[in-house]
Amino acid sequence: MAAIVAATLLATWQFKKAGDSYQDAVAEELRLQAAVQEEARHVYADEAPLAFRVAAASTRAEALRTLEDDGRLAASEFALAEQEAVSLRHSARPESVIGSDQYLDARKGYDIPRRLAHQEQRTPALYRLTPDKTMEEGDGWAVWGLVSLAAAGAAVLAAVAAANILRPGAWPGPPPGGRSRRILRGTDPIPQPVTAPPARRRGTQTHLLVVALLFLLPLLQLAATSSEQRAQAEASRHALRLEAAIVASGQRDAFLTQAVTASRVADIHAAAREAAVVYQGESAAVRHERAVAAAETRHASQLRLIAEHMGRAPGLTDGVSSASVVAVRARPEDWPEMQAEQNRQKDLADAAGDRGLNLAAATALAVVAEVLAAAFLESGRLSRMGWPAGVAVLSVGVTAWTLLS
Repeated sequence: MAAIVAATLLATWQFKKAGDSYQDAVAEELRLQAAVQEEARHVYADEAPLAFRVAAASTRAEALRTLEDDGRLAASEFALAEQEAVSLRHSARPESVIGSDQYLDARKGYDIPRRLAHQEQRTPALYRLTPDKTMEEGDGWAVWGLVSLAAAGAAVLAAVAAANILRPGAWPGPPPGGRSRRILRGTDPIPQPVTAPPARRRGTQTHLLVVALLFLLPLLQLAATSSEQRAQAEASRHALRLEAAIVASGQRDAFLTQAVTASRVADIHAAAREAAVVYQGESAAVRHERAVAAAETRHASQLRLIAEHMGRAPGLTDGVSSASVVAVRARPEDWPEMQAEQNRQKDLADAAGDRGLNLAAATALAVVAEVLAAAFLESGRLSRMGWPAGVAVLSVGVTAWTLLS
């Protein structure tokens, strides 16, 4: 009896530790994915568009620099582009992406992935969180819990076997030396069919079956509850990852789309300027405007390269955390698979919850059977022991259907 209680209490404690680890993993995932979303929003929505504008203005000024002395058009456009780039950079905070040259490449613009990596370094503790490892710790506790449950179940089966097989022959005889023996009657928590009178033996065996159910069913409920907690935690973690992927990748895609569109607009403007002077004849002003259009066309091509460089997907080689890499690089075609995994974990949690509910119903039936069996045995109404036996069989049936379905 002591072994059963000890193993059950140990299993309860181990499953509690497993549940705590699962909840800790969800909390860590929440903090990590929230940080991923916030940094992606800040870098790609707040800083990158302004950085692209500065890079576009700087490269346009550079493209027009050699023409500024050839005519007013190039001089005016050069002055506007240069002033825009200088003013925006001087008004920026020193710690921003355009506040210094540490992210700047004269030909490619600003290194946005590296900026994202540096932003993450402001809160390193968040990116050192390892929810996967925390889940593994919970799984380890759950395995030990199952071992303890197996030990408790084995102890119950051993007690049942002992109650039917062991025959303590020393009990009927007087103790040696004529001393009196202290005997506690009617307090054994496990019925002893082998010591019961023949007329009551079958009823006592039924009672023993019911008691065994009352010991075993809570053990199965513990295992079902642990499975439900784990699946719920996994479903929550996948939901958080999906949300972060949609937000973070959406921010990068939006920036890249806007930057590429800006390069196309620049190309359209250059083509329009070229078309505007096609039929204007030959003059110094026309030749100058054509030179400006050609410079703007070259600038539009470079602007496309800048857009693709600044909007490229970050990788681990950029120093970006694996969580941000996964979120920012996610594509819409990846979302159905992520959603399917979340739904699968939710279905597992629902199934485990249903098992726990059915096992609770089986336990309630076993309690009814125990009350009836104890009452009929105590009152000597052995002819009615079929009632608790039937309820016990129903409890076993519910348990079997739950475990096999």
